[in-house]
Amino acid sequence: MVPAHRAPRAGAASTASGRLVELGRIVNTHGIRGEVRVLPHNPDSSAVLERETVLLTRPDGSAEARRVLARRRHKQFALLQLDGVTDRDAAAALVGCTVSVPRAELPPAGPEAVYHADLIGCRVCTTAGALLGTVDEMIVTGANDVCVVRGAGREYLVPLIADVIAALDLEARTITIHPLPGLLEA
Repeated sequence: MVPAHRAPRAGAASTASGRLVELGRIVNTHGIRGEVRVLPHNPDSSAVLERETVLLTRPDGSAEARRVLARRRHKQFALLQLDGVTDRDAAAALVGCTVSVPRAELPPAGPEAVYHADLIGCRVCTTAGALLGTVDEMIVTGANDVCVVRGAGREYLVPLIADVIAALDLEARTITIHPLPGLLEA
């Protein structure tokens, strides 16, 4: 199994219904009627366009839920018309906010895929039993996705490819890898 699925990444916030998954970031306004331009973390996903409600988190950490009144794709962006945002100034006040949803609201990833958000926090061990650390973030390279694993003062870049991933147990929150030559060297 190759668990490489470019999907939303985990957000730092959580809600009563579970952890939040960050779908993208508001990067600009669009037009004069209050639309916001969202740059999705996964350009292949339509998840941000399928939401009825999103959680906006400002850079200072404050958050608010907003109902999505209209949505459409424009180039690599998702354009959203949010409840209460009726002009360019109101939209400009939201630039820099992240757009998130509860993890439970995302559809299943599929039999040969996994959401990046589900990998964050997983323990990573080698097939020989050595604990490397935990997945701290994901890097999308274009060729394959990479887990950034941090632990014991070290950082490892673990590619999500079948030759490296020996086992993935999301229930146990563990990833077992078969390190290729040179993968664990400093």
